[in-house]
Amino acid sequence: MKHGSDDMPIACGLTSAELREREATLLAQFRSAVIGTEELGDGYAFRVSGDGTWIAIIAKMIVAERECCPFLTFELFAQPNVGPVIVRVTGPAGTKDFLKTVWCKPDASI
Repeated sequence: MKHGSDDMPIACGLTSAELREREATLLAQFRSAVIGTEELGDGYAFRVSGDGTWIAIIAKMIVAERECCPFLTFELFAQPNVGPVIVRVTGPAGTKDFLKTVWCKPDASI
């Protein structure tokens, strides 16, 4: 899948205070829901419970992140029988390092 512009800067558009707030709220909720993480060539695939509550949080997160991080590409896969949801977050070169710093659990061994 082709991403937007490969020369798009890999940077969050939030201020430091806004980013701290996002990390303490929405990103913290997302991290607590993640039950598995797979490293991809251009990002990560996060596995989350298929419960409707978590799907709503994922949708809210995607909407928020698209506003401040336009370089990110999101793919959402819902497994059958209310199985896990896979959220693939990818982008141009440098995206994986950005995601590891901001999105992944600090203690994750990826």
